Amino acid sequence: MHTGHHPKDDAYRMLYELARALIQRIVRDKVIMGLLVILALGFFMGGLNTHKEEVVQSARVETSSEPAPSTPKQSEVQALEPKLATDFVTWWLGGAMDYSTNLAADNHKQAFAWMTPDAQAAFEAALWPPGMADAIAAGKLVAAFHLTSVQAAAINPDGSVVVGVNGTLVTDTGGQPVTHQVASDFLVRRSNEGLRVAGVYNRLHPMPSASVY
Repeated sequence: MHTGHHPKDDAYRMLYELARALIQRIVRDKVIMGLLVILALGFFMGGLNTHKEEVVQSARVETSSEPAPSTPKQSEVQALEPKLATDFVTWWLGGAMDYSTNLAADNHKQAFAWMTPDAQAAFEAALWPPGMADAIAAGKLVAAFHLTSVQAAAINPDGSVVVGVNGTLVTDTGGQPVTHQVASDFLVRRSNEGLRVAGVYNRLHPMPSASVY
């Protein structure tokens, strides 16, 4: 059996001695130790900066890939054409100014559906006072409206249109017929449900109250 010394053992021992001598010198030499520490820190910090930059770049990509928040479009105010407002009021007057014995009450209810509450209150005070429907239904009052003119009087900045109406309302309670001049302004506005009478301004005296009938 061969028990001689192997050359590889000498090589390993030589490397070990060199490494130990180098480490001992580094420990003794503070300058070299400082350089190694600086190099190690630089390598470590460089790795952190690289990782940080990758995270920032990833965030930028994700942010840019997200859809931009949509800005709600402001609904444009569409101006109401004067002719359309005039035609609407002309049609609406067919029910609102109906004083016939059999249809007056129902037609007024239908006409009020095309008005705002405030406009309805103003209309009733001026042209459809309390008790008038009952007086017509009972035959105590006979009335008829004659339309003279319907025309757009003003266009407001918000797109609404003022329509002026002129006519005569003849009433008869069994004696001499009485003619009432009607001169009213109706504010027409476009809403989500369509056109609406949003204001009523009676330029003449209102109709007599129910006590007259």
